[in-house]
Parts: sequence; C-alpha cells; structure tokens
Amino acid sequence: MDGSKKTEQMNQPSIAYLDSNYRSILFRGFHFLPENTAEGWVYWLPRYILHNTSLKVYFLTNDRELYLLNGDETLHRIESEAIDSIDIFFGRTAGSFDPKNRLIQSAKLKIVYPLKSSAPESYQGHSVIIVHDDAFIKPLPDHDRGFFYCDNTKRENFFLYPAAFTNLKGQLKFAKRVTRRALGGTKVVFCGTTKNESYAEECFSILRRKRIDFEYLKRVSKSDMGDLYRKTQLTLFFSRSDFNPRIFYESMACGTPCLLSKKVSIAAELEPLAFRTSNLMMNRNIRRYASYPDSLKETLCTTALDLTEERCYEHLFGYALSQRKRAGNH
Repeated sequence: MDGSKKTEQMNQPSIAYLDSNYRSILFRGFHFLPENTAEGWVYWLPRYILHNTSLKVYFLTNDRELYLLNGDETLHRIESEAIDSIDIFFGRTAGSFDPKNRLIQSAKLKIVYPLKSSAPESYQGHSVIIVHDDAFIKPLPDHDRGFFYCDNTKRENFFLYPAAFTNLKGQLKFAKRVTRRALGGTKVVFCGTTKNESYAEECFSILRRKRIDFEYLKRVSKSDMGDLYRKTQLTLFFSRSDFNPRIFYESMACGTPCLLSKKVSIAAELEPLAFRTSNLMMNRNIRRYASYPDSLKETLCTTALDLTEERCYEHLFGYALSQRKRAGNH
C-alpha cells in the first residue's frame, strides 16, 4: 500500500478503519449471553462491531471456551484449533490478557481495558494497548435509554446511594463519617445487592445510633432505578476504588449529579460534571452540593444524550489506533 493510501485510511473514522483493515476480533471478559443485556457496553460493544463492520466476532471465556457470534446474535461454540489467527484482541480486566494463549498472541492489535491503574508485569515485552478510564467515555446504549433519561419528575427529599453492599463500595466509610447535620433531615436511600450481610448490618447499626433516616431497597429493576435517579436530590458514591462506574453515567442521564470520592476514576472529559470530595470534607460537601442550578441538570442531560455508542466506540478505537501508531506499530 502506498503512503498516500495508508494516510487516507488512517484518517477514516476508527470503526471504518477497523472494517477496512481487519477481519476478526476476539473479546475476553465481556458478557455474551442474552441474559446479560442489562450489563451496558460490556454486552453491547461486541454486537455493535458485529452489525457495523464485516469483522467476525469471537468470545473467549475464562474457561478458554471459544464462541463465534453469528449475524443473528446466536452463539456457536468452536474449537480454537479451527482458527489460525485473529486480527484484534480486546480484553476487559487485567487478567484477560494471557501471554501464553495462541490466539491472543496472534492478534495484530491487542487492546486491554484493565480496570486498574497499572498493567500487570505479564504485559511486559508484549505490544498491548492499555485503555485507562481517563481515556474512555462509556456510552449509554440504546437498550438503557428507555430507563435512564431526563424528564420533569419532581425531586424528593432523599439522597441515593446505589451500590452493592461491599467494603469496596464505601457504605461503611459513609456511615461512620456522615452526620445528621450534614444531611439536614434528608433521608438516605440505599439500593443494591447485599454481598456481605454483616457489613450491611454494621452500616445500618451505625446510622441507627446516629438517628439518621435511611431506607434499604435491596436490588431494584432498571425502570425503578431510573425513577430513583430522577427523584433524588443527589447521587452519592464513596467507593474506595472504582473505575468509570455506571452509577455516574446513569445518574447523569437522569439529570442528577453525583458526589464521588476521589478514589473513583471517570473519563477526563467528563470530570467537570462530577462533584468530588475527600473523606475529611464529606459532610461539608454533601451540604454544599445538595443544591445546584437547573442549568446543571440541563447540561447533564444534554451530555448524556450525546454519549451514543457510535461516538464512544469511535473515541475508544480511535484512541487505541493512535496509541498503536505512536508506538510505531502501523
């Protein structure tokens, strides 16, 4: 291929470039069963590639089973020996990249979204494109837009803390530090699965001793979750470590800002739309951010509407291709 033709192709939109230059993509760490439709981009990205390119789409499971995603979105299990090589590998989670796997090693373009700030030592010596949270804007898939959207729902007097009860998600830290004065009589509504009963009960016990009004809804449907986001005054999420959480994107789509701990990573482009707090300043910032102008709701809604799959996946693969070019792997 001559230089001018190659430059012309590199200037194509990234998805079109993939379609022109690659034949297959292997996903690992992504949801692929139909019952996972509620899992956001982790389910929908492979299907977007299937329907918008001519690439063959494969899944490699943690048990090393290989599946082909057919055009009608059915899955066909195949033996790895039936495939000589694949062109693109895309792994979600740091452990998805197996340096000893023949198919993964055959990929011309290796991409990993590691869900952590640093890559494992096993990546050393391998040409792997790392996509960190500050470089990836998660889309709001069409499937989710029927649940998470803005309207004129009247705000109610509660703060929403929507996360599974685990030490990682920060509910205990919140319970220990929050004060009645900071909440100003506003109820706290928790929702999410309870993975550790004793952890959840410790949180609730502390809140009862402080005479803080709270409610626990356990796991709720996406439809009810959207209603809660639209009704709450503010979404709270004080995770000890989290990477581009869906909570932030879903709440934004419903026009409600999030108050996040400084340990939560989100896309750099969206950082101006997030409220932040340290542990020390938590109570002060809850009071501070409980009120905000209507213009912020409009900004959040407009931004969320623009986070289409097309835009976000173009950005994602555009970033990966630019990193590959920078590394000299044309």
